[in-house]
Amino acid sequence: KDYFGSHLFRKPNELRRHLIEGLCQAGDVKIPKVTVVRRLKPFLEDDLDSMFPLDEYARVIAHPQREKIVLENGETIIPAPPLRMRDVVFPESSNTEQEQHQQPRIVLAVGPEGGWAEDYELNMFQKCGFQQITLGKRVLRSDVAVVSLLSL
Repeated sequence: KDYFGSHLFRKPNELRRHLIEGLCQAGDVKIPKVTVVRRLKPFLEDDLDSMFPLDEYARVIAHPQREKIVLENGETIIPAPPLRMRDVVFPESSNTEQEQHQQPRIVLAVGPEGGWAEDYELNMFQKCGFQQITLGKRVLRSDVAVVSLLSL
């Protein structure tokens, strides 16, 4: 399935309309900024720090919880339990009055259904300061995962 072929990416106003509809249903007023990245590694290496500085944003990657991981060489490892959204560590705000009253900021990486490529993509994100969280063992559709995470 080609996600970039979706009508939502061809018509940005359609995506905005859906975001506004979701806000109306939730009784919220702040439209989230959505950034769609086609090439992951160049984005992480070249653009991430300027768009989402680590001292201003908590960086979070969502990935299904795994009981065990079987590597390509056949080795099985038991991963440490991932965090939940409530466990995410946010950068400490500086002492300026304006920053003390600002809402915590978060950049959330949600991948394809089934999760990110283990170990390659997960390690790339970890090296960039992302905290791995989970919504549990069930594999969710990407759109459902995004809505669920934004509601927390």
